[in-house]
Formats: sequence, C-alpha cells, structure tokens
Amino acid sequence: MLPDRYVSFPLLAERHGALEAASGDLTPYEARCFSQNGEDGVIAELLRRCGSGPRWFVEFGVGAGNEGNCVLLADMLGWSGLFMEADPAQFGGLQRKYGNVERVRTVQATVGPENIDELLGAAGVPREIDVLSIDVDGIDYWIWDAIEAVEPRIVVVEYNSALDPTRRVTKPKDAREKWDETDYFGASLGALSSLAERKGLRLAYTDLSGANAFFVREGLTTGLPAPDEVEARAPNYHLSGLRLARDPQDRPWWDLDAERLVRVERDSPPSVPPQRSRRPWRRRRR
Repeated sequence: MLPDRYVSFPLLAERHGALEAASGDLTPYEARCFSQNGEDGVIAELLRRCGSGPRWFVEFGVGAGNEGNCVLLADMLGWSGLFMEADPAQFGGLQRKYGNVERVRTVQATVGPENIDELLGAAGVPREIDVLSIDVDGIDYWIWDAIEAVEPRIVVVEYNSALDPTRRVTKPKDAREKWDETDYFGASLGALSSLAERKGLRLAYTDLSGANAFFVREGLTTGLPAPDEVEARAPNYHLSGLRLARDPQDRPWWDLDAERLVRVERDSPPSVPPQRSRRPWRRRRR
C-alpha cells in the first residue's frame, strides 16, 4: 500500500543528502513505524531538536493501540503516558495491550471540552508533558482550547486541510455527532495556529498527507521555520491526492472571527471516494 513508502523515506533522504540540507524543513524526517503516516519520524526529530522533559505523553483517539502517534514512545522507548479511547471494543484491545504496563495508563472515555481536564487529573498526568496528540474526528479545536491541566512541549493535532488555512473556522462545539467519513470534521489550520499561539506554541510542520499539524512550545528551539513559512498542504491522503467527500448536508461551521455559524467552501470532491478503511488515510485497526 502507498503508506508503506514512509518506511523508506529517511533512508532515501539520507542518500540524497536531504537530511543534512533540510535545515528547518521536517519533510525528509517523515517515517512510520506505528503511526498512520509519517508522524513517528517527525515527532522523533522534534524531540531531538527540542529535547525531552519528563518523557510523558497523552494521546486520545488511539483505538486499540496498534497504531498511534505515541505508540512508539510507549512500546519502544519506555515512556510513561496516558491513552484514552471511547469505543468499548477498541478500548478492550488497548487495555489488553497495556493492562500490565504500569507506566502506561488507559482510560475509556468520550473526551470533550467539559471533561478533559478532569480526565487528565484523575489519571495522574503531570502538568509538564512532552507530547500531546489529539484526534477525535470532530471538535478537536474545542477540546484543545479547554485543556489547562497540562503544558505540552509538542502538540500533534489533526486538522482539516480541505478548509481555507487563512480562515479561522471549526466544527461547532455542540456538533457531537459521529464522524460520517465526509469533510465535515475538525478545524482549519488557521484556527488551530491561532489557538496554539494563545497557548504559547508555534506551528512547526504539516505532514505530507495533509492530515496533521505539529506545534512546538515557544522558546524550545530556533531550528525550525517561521510559522508563516510552514506549508499549508492540501489533502493528500495515501500520498495520492485523495480527498474526502464533501458534506452532502453542507452543515455550518463556526467562524471564530465573526462569532457565528457560516457555510464555507472546501477543497473537496462532490462525490464519495472509495472507502478503504475507517478513513482513506487510516489503515484498518486490528
């Protein structure tokens, strides 16, 4: 499958001399071991440049733990952390995998703005953590906005690359319906970048697939491009230009500047593409 290219990226980049020439650019560092796309490699390089603190992570929306942005940290590097998952069947697999691993805590919960800090506190998460990964297929912006219990050094959050990155729009806070595999999910890169800035972080990278944005706490490193130099990528799922289908209901978005519901144009096809899995860019969780 096309995502397997991620396994070869760092080797080929090194042979081409791209790793040495990349400077601030993180593209040649994309690599996948447990992540869905190239997140494993990007997180590793960000940690190398920024340094790690308590070696602690938090990730929610991780499924059964077969793949995720922090699985490498938990399984291979011995980090401590918290995984949260709402789906009972997926959580069963997550609990089986980490039930005997004391340094990794698992919680079954539907995460929302109203309970995220309480969940983090109940799980004993320290205030300073290294990596926070957010992927709930919906109101990601509002959950991140509500988090005050932890101060992450690096945040990885899914963004909606079909939305105009210069606009600050997001799925409304009260739109809690399950994701229907259309482009009605998440928030624009502009919305997440402004939220990050308010929380003391800066945009560092968006991955090749147009699925994830990476933010780093201000002051940790100067070896990154300026936020306005980070490419706002279009949807490129499976690295083949695949896009999600346009929402047939044309549901409204919340405009953070106008403070009202609006309807917006998206970079999405009107027809439904072939569905390979839970997401076009996500392998089926086993």
